[in-house]
Amino acid sequence: MRTIKLANYFFKSTTRDRSDFFWLLVFPIILLVILMLIFPSLYEPKEVTFNLVFLSQEGMFSEIIEKVFKDLSGGRYRIFRLSIVKNTKENLDREMERLKEKKTDLIVEIPEGFDAQMLNWFMLKNLGMTASPPSINIYSLKHNISSESAYLTVKNVLQKLELEFIKRIGYKLKEVKSETEVIGTRSTFSYIDFIYPGIVIFVVFMTGLFGIGMHLTWLKESGILKRIMVTSLPKSRLIISYVISRIYLIVLQIVLISLVAKFLFKTTVNPLSLPFIVYTLLTIICLSSLGFFLAAVSKTTSGANAISQILNFPLQFLGGIYFPVSGVPWAIRWLVLINPITYLASGIRDALGIMKSPYPLYITIIVPVAWIIFCLLFTIKRFKLEEV
Repeated sequence: MRTIKLANYFFKSTTRDRSDFFWLLVFPIILLVILMLIFPSLYEPKEVTFNLVFLSQEGMFSEIIEKVFKDLSGGRYRIFRLSIVKNTKENLDREMERLKEKKTDLIVEIPEGFDAQMLNWFMLKNLGMTASPPSINIYSLKHNISSESAYLTVKNVLQKLELEFIKRIGYKLKEVKSETEVIGTRSTFSYIDFIYPGIVIFVVFMTGLFGIGMHLTWLKESGILKRIMVTSLPKSRLIISYVISRIYLIVLQIVLISLVAKFLFKTTVNPLSLPFIVYTLLTIICLSSLGFFLAAVSKTTSGANAISQILNFPLQFLGGIYFPVSGVPWAIRWLVLINPITYLASGIRDALGIMKSPYPLYITIIVPVAWIIFCLLFTIKRFKLEEV
């Protein structure tokens, strides 16, 4: 009971402070409302046309593929803005540079000797021999949404062409009837579904920096922790009480955000779904440990405030909370790659089917766990050296 009473004291001392109450409980709701009033129109589904460069070769099969892409590049609802150039080393090098500069979304290269390879493949097929079809080179830009989307579209077109070529040479394919059902993803992009997990990460992050890091430093500096430590309460119970009080605060924050997102903006994300719960728990542990780390390295409240302000905006905006982060210069990209919020945001959106993560699933878990281990080990060591 003494542990719970102390936890209640820590929680009440935070919520009674007007500044903490506003920034930790009211501000996240205001931020969500402002973002939903400003940005939804920018994310409405629109017609998509990709910039495609086709490096052609002479030959019948090359011309057939070229004609298909021309057909897909014409009319009102065209898929590609097509640029056709002869496949030479100079042209390929030039177009590769344009791709790196994001002036082109995708390059499709018909390699030299493609027609001869196609004829050889057909002959082997007719003889009943197993053979791999000749390859067509596709160059895309990694971690670029437009380029990766264009790649998936072209890949699907080429797969259909391969089947058509097989049919043309008289090879019979068994028709398989199938039904399509969308599972774990959405047919259109919803900004509320995108931003809701981000705001949940934001409130936990704010609590980690200010509700734990700043608050715990203030308790040390003001002598409150020292006075508590001279009582008969064991140090372990003090820590447990403080952790429980932060859990109270974080749960209250997430409930308020979830209610606003669900009933005011009609998000389709289920806050009780297993992926959401798992990543939310991982977020709470990771960003709370970051708060304890901040309290461990800060001897004064002003020092903790300075460090938290330095970390606050870079970690938020470079973590992809509000919008996808891609194509940033390498001078900044290393901050994206070491930022735990990057992997938490990508992982939870991928798990919920909102947006494909550029990182494997295990990476979105391993990196936050590594941060947790580092922060907690450092905090334990540091607090042993400091007087509390």
